[in-house]
Amino acid sequence: MGYRYAILGSGRQGTAAAYDLNRFGEAEVVFMTDVERSQAQRAAERLNRLAGSDVARPMELDATDPAHVAGFLRENGVDAFLSAVPYFMNLGLTRAAIQAGVGMTDLGGNSDVVFEQLDRAGEAAAAGIAIVPDCGQVPGMGTSLVLYAMEQLDEAIDVYMWDCGLPQRAELPWNYRLTFSIEGLTNEYTGDCMFVRDGQLVGIPALGELEVVEFPAPIGRLTACRYPGLGGIGGG
Repeated sequence: MGYRYAILGSGRQGTAAAYDLNRFGEAEVVFMTDVERSQAQRAAERLNRLAGSDVARPMELDATDPAHVAGFLRENGVDAFLSAVPYFMNLGLTRAAIQAGVGMTDLGGNSDVVFEQLDRAGEAAAAGIAIVPDCGQVPGMGTSLVLYAMEQLDEAIDVYMWDCGLPQRAELPWNYRLTFSIEGLTNEYTGDCMFVRDGQLVGIPALGELEVVEFPAPIGRLTACRYPGLGGIGGG
């Protein structure tokens, strides 16, 4: 018997996560949900084609309605779900997860929202579930890769990581390809970035502390700056 998963937000990131859940997560079913049923349908068809089975089921679901989401999770016996919707929906979805008693993770994107989610750890524990926020690019996959690299060494002294969105075929005027939700991306460039320095949590203004980084050809020279995920880099 496998697990019943749900993906809230059937875009690129949600579909990729669903593929991994099917391949590595012993999935019995993956509910591909989206506010637009046509998008959920396309994502489910793609996953089923890649999986060679009917593991994915499309569902129309409004992630801005926590009560409706909680009902959907209970009625369909979902074991755990991923929020792949814009960050500002995640606090409501955290309430839905606790109400339904279903584990949740999300792709994060805003430190203030994440701190509010973490404040509900006691409620989640009482409901017998785990809420694991902020598991997108960085923090998330990037942090996991850094830890993996450190584990391959006898001793790690310093770790430098630059996160970027450079397309293989750059096009003017931005030389950039949008692979994230526009709400999440623009949020990254405002407010403070949270860092631990000298054992203290400090806020650094977004787009601050510029540095020039030289990479081998064909990438060349880039300008990096701080952003709320961890640290950003862009064409220079």
